[in-house]
Amino acid sequence: MSVFINKMDENDKYSVALVDDDRVFLVSLKNSLQQQFNSSLKISEYHSGEEFMQGINNRPDIIILDYHLNDYEHPEAMNGMQVLHDIKSTLKDSIVIMLSSQDKIDVAMACLRDGAYEYISKSESAFVRIPNSIKNAIANLKSKEENDKYIKLRINKIIMICAVILVDVAAYCIFHFMKG
Repeated sequence: MSVFINKMDENDKYSVALVDDDRVFLVSLKNSLQQQFNSSLKISEYHSGEEFMQGINNRPDIIILDYHLNDYEHPEAMNGMQVLHDIKSTLKDSIVIMLSSQDKIDVAMACLRDGAYEYISKSESAFVRIPNSIKNAIANLKSKEENDKYIKLRINKIIMICAVILVDVAAYCIFHFMKG
């Protein structure tokens, strides 16, 4: 894990939002991620989907979202799937990693079908899988950034070529009509 972190540029700082109503899990996860990623992540935490949606203008790069946010104490609260739909309609480029204590394939498939990047069960391996998923998400974000830069560069070259052709055509027309 430290190999990856050392390869990250010092200027790379990705924002990660943790959304979970289990405060103990939330604090444990935040501490674990801070320890593993040092200062390369800016981590914010939210205790409900509603709280996160109020702060959605912060536009996090990666969102770790609990599937079951509306427990017996807060049955009227938004569940993780509702929050996922709202995120995907608002922040299309954000990567959402769904967490759940449910280890059901149909729940995982529904989350992935609705736009989650990955589904992780809150099991013993969660504190290993979450950082690995974040590393993969960061690699995807970097790849997308590089691809976007490449596309912009290609578009600029095409515009320059078109401008040169237009100037050539204009010069030819002017020269040709002035002669005749």
